[in-house]
Amino acid sequence: MPAFAPRQGNSRKQPTPATSSPPPFRLPFMSAEPHFSRLEGFVRDTLGGGASLLYEEEVQPAQTVPVEDLGWSAGVRRGFGFPAAYTHQAETYRLLGEGRHVIVTTPTASGKTGAFFPALFGALEADPQATALLVYPLVALGQDQREKLEDFARKGGFTERPGGWPIGEFQGAAQAAAAFAPGVRMVTATPDKLHWSLTQPRVREFLRHLRFLVLDEAHSYRGGFGSEVSGMLRRLLALSRALGANPQVILSTATIGNPAQFARELVGVDAVEVSQSGAARHGKRYYLADHRGQPRRFWDAVVRSAVARDLKVLAFFRGRSRVRRLYDTYRRDPHFRDHVHLYMSGAAERAGRLTEFRRARSGVMFATNALEAGVDIGDLEVVILDGYPGSRMAFRQMAGRSGRIAPGAVLYLPTLSSRGVPLPVDAFYSNAGNFRELLTGPTEKAVVEAGNPYLAPRHLARQQAEFRLAGLPLPAGPDGQQPGAPAHWLLRGDDMALHAVVEESAWDREGVAALRSPLDSPSQHYALTEKHPEAVFSLDGQDYKVTRWEKTPQGTAILVQPYLGGGQVTRGLYEVQVRPLPGRMSEWVKQGPVAYRGGEVLVTRVYRGYQILRAVFERVCTGCDRVPEPTERVCRKCGGHIQDRMQDQKISEHLYDEPVTLEPLQTVALEVAINAGATEQPTAAAHTLKHLLLKLIPEAVACDEGDLAGAFRTGHDNSFFIYDDWRGGLGIARRALESLPQLLQRALELTEKDCCTAAEGCYECIAASRCFAPLLPSGERRPTSKPATRALLAGVPGLQVRLDTAQDHLPAFADPTRPVHAAQPSPEPLPDQPPAPPAGWPLQARELLDLRGLSLPEVSARLSIPSREIQRAVASTQPLRLHHAKWGEGHLLQGFGQGERREVLVYFPGVGQKRLLLKYAGLKVVS
Repeated sequence: MPAFAPRQGNSRKQPTPATSSPPPFRLPFMSAEPHFSRLEGFVRDTLGGGASLLYEEEVQPAQTVPVEDLGWSAGVRRGFGFPAAYTHQAETYRLLGEGRHVIVTTPTASGKTGAFFPALFGALEADPQATALLVYPLVALGQDQREKLEDFARKGGFTERPGGWPIGEFQGAAQAAAAFAPGVRMVTATPDKLHWSLTQPRVREFLRHLRFLVLDEAHSYRGGFGSEVSGMLRRLLALSRALGANPQVILSTATIGNPAQFARELVGVDAVEVSQSGAARHGKRYYLADHRGQPRRFWDAVVRSAVARDLKVLAFFRGRSRVRRLYDTYRRDPHFRDHVHLYMSGAAERAGRLTEFRRARSGVMFATNALEAGVDIGDLEVVILDGYPGSRMAFRQMAGRSGRIAPGAVLYLPTLSSRGVPLPVDAFYSNAGNFRELLTGPTEKAVVEAGNPYLAPRHLARQQAEFRLAGLPLPAGPDGQQPGAPAHWLLRGDDMALHAVVEESAWDREGVAALRSPLDSPSQHYALTEKHPEAVFSLDGQDYKVTRWEKTPQGTAILVQPYLGGGQVTRGLYEVQVRPLPGRMSEWVKQGPVAYRGGEVLVTRVYRGYQILRAVFERVCTGCDRVPEPTERVCRKCGGHIQDRMQDQKISEHLYDEPVTLEPLQTVALEVAINAGATEQPTAAAHTLKHLLLKLIPEAVACDEGDLAGAFRTGHDNSFFIYDDWRGGLGIARRALESLPQLLQRALELTEKDCCTAAEGCYECIAASRCFAPLLPSGERRPTSKPATRALLAGVPGLQVRLDTAQDHLPAFADPTRPVHAAQPSPEPLPDQPPAPPAGWPLQARELLDLRGLSLPEVSARLSIPSREIQRAVASTQPLRLHHAKWGEGHLLQGFGQGERREVLVYFPGVGQKRLLLKYAGLKVVS
């Protein structure tokens, strides 16, 4: 059934929403209806009693309009294939019929495609000259949606009858003359192919009659890439209008925070938003998963249960290495090899892999966010997110892949650090209140800067060339300038040169033609870190060794041979060097212990060698790395925690005689330095301040966080750069420099938050979702410190310090006239040494879990103790004893709700049970 069709005639009983949160460690009751029983069985198989319900999506019946009421032609009705359309599809059709530009922002799986297909086919049917161009950000997405277009056209008879038309495809190796051939009136394309093709005669002829420009998954066009695509789209629309057309623009996008503004910035049109979905919701449950430091057991259970219960499971990961490692592990297992699938950028035959998974009855697909945007797997029932993906928008897109035609389940699995505790961002969203905000609160804004002074001039120069070849008057720049012809450049940056992994035998037989069907197509960076000569890697369960590289005009062939590597992999050794350009940096601005400046820099990647590693699952002591006996629960040597973990074991290390240095990236950066003598922990304070600025700059400057990168100055741990990660710059660092006093004030406010007591902070205060420099040159973990950074910033003149916290935070070197008292920050553990658990921590853990209502990952992060140890310790303690000023001592029975609305049920001897609002109850824990 097409994704845009109403799901009618579903005989499955709809689930009933939960009315209250379950107690900790207990799996919530699920319906006994057969489909939910399978999901319940899967959750029990994989998590046992370690799952708790975070959120339940309510069931919603479809709101539809009969297609007979919409005025569609018989062909459009046949192509649509259903007797009724969702209300948002009908509304979109009405607005397009009025000649409006439209942006559709209904949720994932709501049938956005069906909102514009009828208008496209109806308009082209009525006007035999009209054309429609559908632009997709990814080749795989374009192929997927083209199949739906062809299905609509076939059912409606638009391709076979007189006056019908074929559908062109302009992506990959396609040529413009063929894709836009005479008679072709619909074309699917990628922005990369259109960028340098607007001068082609057949493309111009197509644009002369353009009726609709469709931008599907338009939220992909944000940040630097979005600004480049905006320049191309504005050129395309300007050329089409100059040739006599008046195209309408249709944008289909995930829920974003600024839809109307985004449409204006991306393509310069005022679009009407359609946001209220009429699609049915079949019910979806979101669970907090915790494998308790035993990832291998968890993923074994996932694959085994998916096969046994005939379920399709899609697991999303942020990093390629974990995706590849898990896939290869199960691909080698004869019991599971036919039930695991892979999808990530660079993997060969991604469309074929997706088709194979769609056709499969059950199994698990391991994927990166390359599968996030719009690709439909209709019967997918379970999604697992391994850690927070970096944005609310991405989280909702990924979670929305499940439960499209039947009830679904989403497992949120917090990523664990090397100490076995959740990362700060995952601990933050393990809280039910924060998780609810993640799903229902406002999403990030999609930021585009079409007039970016670094990008706009070359798009103007390219537009003038396109108008010149079309015989049209040349457009002038905003100040009447006529820029020269630009050099060739790519919309996605310059790291797009083809690198293709090819077996030597295929190269010997086919030569350069073998590049068209490679085993893998890594980017330049991954080619240098994972596929260099002598590298060993695994692909689809087969180990390979790279013998040599062959450079050709079509790209670089990475020649490989099958190899018995025993699970070995290669990891490249590289560093990022940032060098200010002489005379291109501003003067230093000094504010007490902090100084900053900005200007142009060269960013260089240097590849120095590689390590040969072997991925192993093992039980280790987190305190001394000793391998324990199978029956040990606590290390006999140091008393540390025993943890199952998947790690890379280094076999050997090889350094190049001459390092490989890439062409430098010239961009714009902000450099910040702190006075190393102004704090006892300069490395930790500088690292924390870098985290804070990386969090705050997107908020203040309105940019995409993926457009920023950071690095420490070589040899100086108290000085760092934050730079635009785009050749030529994007203007972000320049604007951040202008706003730095305000950014420092916001940074101080975050360090003053009392959300946590750990020196490394949490996601609510100083922790960042990603770090560009997590390790020191020595290989030790680079420390962070909330107290040290708070003390440092309290000494910056002009910043407002919270008076109720100032006496604890002001460093000794601060201005003595300020109304605060000096105090030195407390010492921290060494970077790689886990902090000692607090005394009496089992009772503290029980208080946080049972009384305060925190989730197990939250408590694990707060106490820096693996969740498995916490659960074991809590199980052996007695129920909490609480003291109330009026009723004396009692026992905690149960808790309800979260945050300020948290209520507890307490039994007081001689009084009975009392249900109290925790915030005002004044309860104290009795030791």
